[in-house]
Amino acid sequence: MSFVRRLGAAVALLLFIFVASRGLIRLLPGDPLETLMEESGTRIPEAELRAELGLDRPYLQAAWQDLGRLAHGDFGRSLLTLRPIGPPLQKSLRATLLLALAAMALGTALAIAIAAGPAPVCELYGAAMTSLPMPWIAPALIYLLAVKLPFFSLEDSVALPAFCLALGFSGHWCRIIRYRWRETLANGAAPGARARGLPEWKVRLKYGLAPAAGALLALMGTQFGGMLAGSFVIETVFDRAGMGTLFIDAVLKRDYPAVEAAVFVTATASILGTWIGDALQYGFDPRQRHPST
Repeated sequence: MSFVRRLGAAVALLLFIFVASRGLIRLLPGDPLETLMEESGTRIPEAELRAELGLDRPYLQAAWQDLGRLAHGDFGRSLLTLRPIGPPLQKSLRATLLLALAAMALGTALAIAIAAGPAPVCELYGAAMTSLPMPWIAPALIYLLAVKLPFFSLEDSVALPAFCLALGFSGHWCRIIRYRWRETLANGAAPGARARGLPEWKVRLKYGLAPAAGALLALMGTQFGGMLAGSFVIETVFDRAGMGTLFIDAVLKRDYPAVEAAVFVTATASILGTWIGDALQYGFDPRQRHPST
């Protein structure tokens, strides 16, 4: 029942984000139409622009109609190019999801490796990686690993951006994984396995990491939104095509339908990541299905 409630809460949150993001744009000072025409230099007729922005309809009516259109995969048209927003949005989303998933896989591997090492190393690494700002780490690694020591290529490569993004998140994850690991090893069947002569690495994997897998998968799901936000920063630093560059370009050019679509799609991906993490925990951990046991 708890799982169904979480799904309902995710849908409600998504609807709220859709309505609120549209409302925030309407609350900007001045007439959005005048601002758009002045800063973008567009020559689209005023009546057409007002219809495209929904300014000729009551707010709730426009939001409801656009939500129905969105449910059919229609994100509207760009005010600057007059082309459908859907194709460039899908292309940018694929690039950002590729970066985020690659960084998550690499970050998880780094976090597990660091968590398995000595405690002081884990604490030092975690503190260093979480305290260093991403806009500083990325240029430093570009200079070190792509200029001075050319291990990575900056041309059409996801490896270095994913590595930069993974460093920051692995610093946070390694300490959580180590804590969960230590907790399961202390309270589970690990002492008996050691007494039977099972190798330590098997004890750690089977009786330490495996029982904590559900909670760690849920953590990764909740962190997916932060990973997407980090991808926005990394894409800007690396000048890499993705949702981050699309969103910033749309904001600077006051392409409001594109901004709304980017916010909605990113929020959907973030909420979906959290929901998938909860679903995986629900599947891995029987206590989530039977809370009384």
